[in-house]
Amino acid sequence: PEKNKIMGSIKERQLHVLEGKDASCSTFVIHKEDHTLGNIVRYLVSKNPNTEFCGYSIHHPSDEKIHLRIQTYPNAKSDCQAILKDSLSLLSDICDHMIGTFEKAPSPSESKMDVDSSSGKPLRRLLR
Repeated sequence: PEKNKIMGSIKERQLHVLEGKDASCSTFVIHKEDHTLGNIVRYLVSKNPNTEFCGYSIHHPSDEKIHLRIQTYPNAKSDCQAILKDSLSLLSDICDHMIGTFEKAPSPSESKMDVDSSSGKPLRRLLR
């Protein structure tokens, strides 16, 4: 199978949906991820006004998968899959912005971080 540096084998399934009783509650199993992604996705999903509950768990420290549970309010305008898709799209936009900001930042040799902003005098460095 074709390989991708980030995702591994393209044929591998990275996300499984364990549907609840209806579209208002679902559990998503995201493979090959940990708390780094789980926490930020949980935060972004919980900020959606249609989300009643969002939480994630990793069943065992050696598991490389996240169980993300999303529940929407009754009569919500979006279902769980739409909320997750919107949150992941927002995360992608945030990452793009951070990369752009990082690339525009001055190099350490151009930076004025070693100068006191009020006096303009050089700051002492602690060497240990």
